[in-house]
Amino acid sequence: MVVREWMSPGAPAVVESTPVGEALKRAEEKGLAVLFVVDEAQRLRGFLTRKALSSAPSDLPVEKILTPPQDVLTPDDPLERAAALLSHYLVLPVVDGERHLIGTLSKDGLLRALSHLAALGQGGIRIRLRPQNPKEIYQALEVLAEEGVTLVAVLRGQEGEVIFHVQGVRDPGELEKKLAAVLK
Repeated sequence: MVVREWMSPGAPAVVESTPVGEALKRAEEKGLAVLFVVDEAQRLRGFLTRKALSSAPSDLPVEKILTPPQDVLTPDDPLERAAALLSHYLVLPVVDGERHLIGTLSKDGLLRALSHLAALGQGGIRIRLRPQNPKEIYQALEVLAEEGVTLVAVLRGQEGEVIFHVQGVRDPGELEKKLAAVLK
């Protein structure tokens, strides 16, 4: 999965010559904690926090107080990179190859993506196994296939645990016995 699939197109931005007072008003009206700053060609220059805007003279151009971005995403960045970076930010700008600001990815967007990957909210049951070796995972998948269940997601849990999210289990107790026989 890549950032493009989960980013929000467009981004809350002002041009670098915008007065602080106007930028602050926009941020307050839209309830934004972060406002991005672009040049006339819509290339990302930096960002502003509402706190920085509140403490600056209202007639000062925002380019004088912007913070240059340390990290940005591109639409083709893997979601794993976004997850690692978003542990430090509320939202990250998404830029194209010429640094045009084309969208954002927030922690909410990342959470939606991870929820989708884990099939959260979908029915079924989750079977938690602790295989001793990779072969046992494949054997467990064979048992699930023989039972005709639908495999919705496979997740990695804590300390080597593998979680199968499945649907269509007719007899959970019987399935549990068959899986236990595979995991010696």
